[in-house]
Amino acid sequence: MAPTDLSRLQLPQACREALVEQRSKRIDGHTIPIATDWWNTEIAAFHLPGAPVTAPGVEQLSRGDLFTDAAKLDPGSEAELLRFLWRVLAWGSGMKLRLNRKRIRAVADNRSSAVAALRQALMAAREDPAQAYETLHPERRNAISYLGPAFSTKLLYFAGYGDLDHPCAILDSQVAAALRGTCQWDSLGKGAWPTSTYARYCVLLRRWADEESTECGRRIGIDEIELWLFRP
Repeated sequence: MAPTDLSRLQLPQACREALVEQRSKRIDGHTIPIATDWWNTEIAAFHLPGAPVTAPGVEQLSRGDLFTDAAKLDPGSEAELLRFLWRVLAWGSGMKLRLNRKRIRAVADNRSSAVAALRQALMAAREDPAQAYETLHPERRNAISYLGPAFSTKLLYFAGYGDLDHPCAILDSQVAAALRGTCQWDSLGKGAWPTSTYARYCVLLRRWADEESTECGRRIGIDEIELWLFRP
């Protein structure tokens, strides 16, 4: 199938209407319940740093929490990088823990290379979505086993700590389904997307966000569109 001409795709009217709501409520306040005890136990079992994933008694995480993490993250610290990874995975997984033990094991088995890939990807994410994505998916392989596009793009997204100019956005199966079914990106596959596809996706969301910024009279973040695509 020939690649869809993304310049022809228009943002659905329902998404435009959703953008009227304040960003802080929709984005920063997007909160997910997490399995705190499970994460702390599993991280400790593999003798890895980064736990506890939350303060005592806290059983949820928000996008705003992860923005705060990223803003103060020291990329030279292995412990901070891994705690950021665990918290992003916990937020992205919610109470569905499938494959997370395998992800933790993969980091434990190749700790230095996993940390190096995380560090390089998070630093690249603020400037170059293609380079950042390719770092975690060299030649369409996972640099860290079981860390596929859905979760790795969450890491790339949160690396921007909520900055409206951040170029990376989350791309997972639900977002992709909306892009195919609602927005008519016919050539978009269902997973294991190549780097070029992720780069095109980020450019598409940036165009839509810029267009809607003019219409709304305020800056629109690409994550506001991503969230609508996730749950239209």
